[in-house]
Amino acid sequence: MLPRHRIYLVAFLFLGSVLPTTQAADQQPLTIQVINQTWKARRERLQAMRIELSVDITRSTLPYMRFAAGGDDEEVPLTEEETLHYLNQTVNFKTHYSLILDSPRIRCRHWGDFPSPQLESMQNLDLTVTTDGKTAALAYTYKGIRNLTIFKSPEPPMSALSNLTLLRWSLLAGDSVCGFTLDQFRVCPQLEQVQGIPCTVLEKNGTHGLQRLWVSPTDRECVVMKYSVERSGQSLSQHDFHYVDIPNEGPEPKYWTTKVYQHKSNQVIFTYGRRINVDSFESRATVTPADFQLELTTGTHVTDTRKRNPQGGELIYDVK
Repeated sequence: MLPRHRIYLVAFLFLGSVLPTTQAADQQPLTIQVINQTWKARRERLQAMRIELSVDITRSTLPYMRFAAGGDDEEVPLTEEETLHYLNQTVNFKTHYSLILDSPRIRCRHWGDFPSPQLESMQNLDLTVTTDGKTAALAYTYKGIRNLTIFKSPEPPMSALSNLTLLRWSLLAGDSVCGFTLDQFRVCPQLEQVQGIPCTVLEKNGTHGLQRLWVSPTDRECVVMKYSVERSGQSLSQHDFHYVDIPNEGPEPKYWTTKVYQHKSNQVIFTYGRRINVDSFESRATVTPADFQLELTTGTHVTDTRKRNPQGGELIYDVK
């Protein structure tokens, strides 16, 4: 039998050889399989969700000034000097979102005052996207008229949710219908720190440029901490995610930020920024089928792409 001090020595040497290996293993990048499993558990924990957002936006005036006034409503293309001028000028405005998420069911209302073309005024726009998993629709009110388009596909029109990329990465990551997946992403060999947290980095190079994603460890539910898209020699967009840790629950979103830079005439110009504040967030919320139903109120102008009129075109009618 070994003397007691020899036992302690053997134990010390054994632990000394094991602990660094264990710690090193904890510091290895996560696999896509582990990330997807963790995301699935997170989505199941959160749904259904009710969310209220307010968005502060700073944007280059160029998208609103694509043409110079030429008189008689003639559109004259901007000169290079005018393009740079408007690219360096900004306009500020604020919008709001109200959402119910119970994938594949979604209800998203977006409203606010938006700059009009040529920045002549601020125009109020109020739109709502709904899908109950069977029928998707887009309703909006413009100049006092309510319009409703009913789509053939039950999936929500993602173009209407394009400004919610950060929400979809933060709360619906891995959801192939309403969120984003890791298709064609690859895991990078080194961890990188984001907000003091060692994150797994994933990359995908494609038609949209180089996309990079920073994912937190499993003890933080693999939430996305940072996302960037770089189009070589053209633009760079960077998105940061900030969370609040809820005891016995997990990370909940606090706010997200976006900064977009464009390369133009040997300059790197800030062209778009926003801060999306999570004003209220309720997980495991109670929802009913009525929350996702279409609202065919009197006077609504309806375009139903699922049906055809006698002439073979889309069925268009006004609700009486």
